[in-house]
Amino acid sequence: MIYLKESFNLHPASPANRDRFIGGVEEGLLPASSSHGARLVGSWFAHEEWYSQIVHVTEFDDLAAFDEYRKAARTDARLIEAQAKLANLALERRSELLEPLGAVPISALHDAIEASRNEPVGVYTFAILEVTPGSMEQFSSMLAGAASALPIAAAWRDVSGNPNRVIDLWKGDTGKAGFRPTNDQQNAFFEPLREVAPRERMMRLHAMPYSPLR
Repeated sequence: MIYLKESFNLHPASPANRDRFIGGVEEGLLPASSSHGARLVGSWFAHEEWYSQIVHVTEFDDLAAFDEYRKAARTDARLIEAQAKLANLALERRSELLEPLGAVPISALHDAIEASRNEPVGVYTFAILEVTPGSMEQFSSMLAGAASALPIAAAWRDVSGNPNRVIDLWKGDTGKAGFRPTNDQQNAFFEPLREVAPRERMMRLHAMPYSPLR
């Protein structure tokens, strides 16, 4: 699987403009993009970088499927129109291509989507880590050993860009003050974590109405 992470900065960054963006996604982008193999897995708004910044994570079967989608974005009138409408509402968009780290199975993300249909989580967290160069294999092994005991839905790394960056997607507001490991498996992960990932920042995510991860 390949994942496209897109960040949209609204202009103006207002609740009313966010509502317009929601309408544009539901009425235009989602039906147009899904017909070309794009599967939205999560959409949130966040205030950490810019007020009401919107984040989409879209899943593709592989790089070839992503390339086909990019071609459609240049030729399909419906998709072109839908993207143009959103571009008028969010003048700045940043795109990043990610792949699964492997420590967290892809099925964990799909299971989280199914579970959130019945019990919405509401708030998620990006844990964005800088792994020490040469320590990615060690970090991945540590995470794999603890993943089943963590409220974690996905772990991604850059396809290109920063080879030492990992983005973990957590269920709930795990960046809040007072968060503590609750069992031995979690302790085995968190205790040595800073030795292989000395820098980390949290991004609190609020689920959008159309997000499969609710």
